[in-house]
Amino acid sequence: MRDYSYFFVLSPNIGKSVYIMSDEEEDDYMSLKFLQDAEQFESQRKEATYTERRKKQLREQEKKAHVKPRAQLEAEERGKALQRSLEEDKSNKGMKMLMKMGFKKGMSLGKNSSGIVEPIKVNIKAGRQGIGMEIESEKRLRALEEEEMENSKRAKVDLETFRTIKAKQAKENQLRRYLTAAISICKKFDEENSVETNILWTLEPASQEMENNEDTEQDKEEEATDNIIDLYPKEEIERLNSLELDEKFALVVEYLRNKYFYCFWCSAKYKDAEDLQANCPGPEEDDH
Repeated sequence: MRDYSYFFVLSPNIGKSVYIMSDEEEDDYMSLKFLQDAEQFESQRKEATYTERRKKQLREQEKKAHVKPRAQLEAEERGKALQRSLEEDKSNKGMKMLMKMGFKKGMSLGKNSSGIVEPIKVNIKAGRQGIGMEIESEKRLRALEEEEMENSKRAKVDLETFRTIKAKQAKENQLRRYLTAAISICKKFDEENSVETNILWTLEPASQEMENNEDTEQDKEEEATDNIIDLYPKEEIERLNSLELDEKFALVVEYLRNKYFYCFWCSAKYKDAEDLQANCPGPEEDDH
């Protein structure tokens, strides 16, 4: 900016003052420009702490002092060379020879138009295996991975099957115990009411064989059951034996409720049907 400051000089005429205007361009240190520049510099300086600025300097120094390994330099140069088109490289002698023979941009190599257009890609071979061994190794690795996957699936299926079988066995064992207890109660009530035989007694599950072959009370009970079977039609016995455990158990429980007003789940005998209906929660286990 132009400074129009004034200088006071003595004129030949004493007692008179003359003011001369200066044409020199000087900065006005009293303007707002210097204050704004100072505030901007201060804000930029405060944005980064000393530690951050120091780290930035160290990173720049490391970049300048870092020497890339030879393999990395070779890979970078190879990448640059592969990305460079021969058509753009006017100093390439091979391209010059092709151009003289009539080759043009976009044409394929060879007499026919079925030749290759793009250059053959370079595949860097690592390791000391012979040519073609890497493909075989990949095939073997894929086969092992597929085999491991199949084994893991099979193990998972086997585990689920095992759990299902165990759960089914536990349920059957429980039903067998329930059925044995229900038939025992049925026999007791029948004997108290002078009932000599009942086809439901034949539904009692067979117990495990004794280790010794002695004639025990269990053997006698089994013989008695065989005698009861002979008293009923064979078709009816086969029909009852073909039922599932839960169906057999349901028949015995229903017989106890209807005949003797006894609830297997309550373990109680009621006076009559009205008493059973009023005080028993229900015929099923879930009702209790």
